[in-house]
Amino acid sequence: MRWVDRGPEPGGVSEYARRFTQGWVDYFEDGVGGRPDDFYWREFRVDLGDRTNNICWYCERLCDGEYGGRAPTVDHFRPLSRFPRLSYEWSNWVFSCYGCNNENKQDKWPDSGYVDPCAADVAEWPERYFDYDADTGYIAPKNGLSGAARRRASDTIRDLGLNRLDVMYYRQRWTWKFSHDLLQFSVSERQAFIELMTGRVPYAGTTRMVVEQLRQYGLI
Repeated sequence: MRWVDRGPEPGGVSEYARRFTQGWVDYFEDGVGGRPDDFYWREFRVDLGDRTNNICWYCERLCDGEYGGRAPTVDHFRPLSRFPRLSYEWSNWVFSCYGCNNENKQDKWPDSGYVDPCAADVAEWPERYFDYDADTGYIAPKNGLSGAARRRASDTIRDLGLNRLDVMYYRQRWTWKFSHDLLQFSVSERQAFIELMTGRVPYAGTTRMVVEQLRQYGLI
């Protein structure tokens, strides 16, 4: 996971919120009527995906195709069933692959919440919460976190499936290749390569952690 600037709210969101939010509130909070069948947040999936070149904001894999685990979706960061008043809030929408959203996170919301990929406070950005073991491919809570922050990091890793075997396998392959390729460049060329590979590409957040580790070890 990496920090993402969601950007300004597109036109049309507020009108959908005005027209349709109350139906979700009535259904989930008051038990009134049937489950609404409006899902107009899907119309803004492209706007969200454009922020990261269609890379999932959770697992950092490229979303490709309309079906299967890597199909692109719009996730309600705070789940629709628990926070229906945020159903049409731009600030609550996350671009996510089907695997992270529908197969893993679903409508879970632990007491400590989850690490927010779009947190406004720099102190809450994902890189403050996670570390990466390049030998195993595991994402882990960063050392030194407080109790609540460690729970938030652990719950995020578990419930979003950030260490699922398929995610871990491809993430590890990516970072191994990055480390190998980086060391082939001259010292003067490395920073440009780092900037390229920590931009809007898969596993950019993990790659940043690898870069920091290589620097700590004096390898770059």
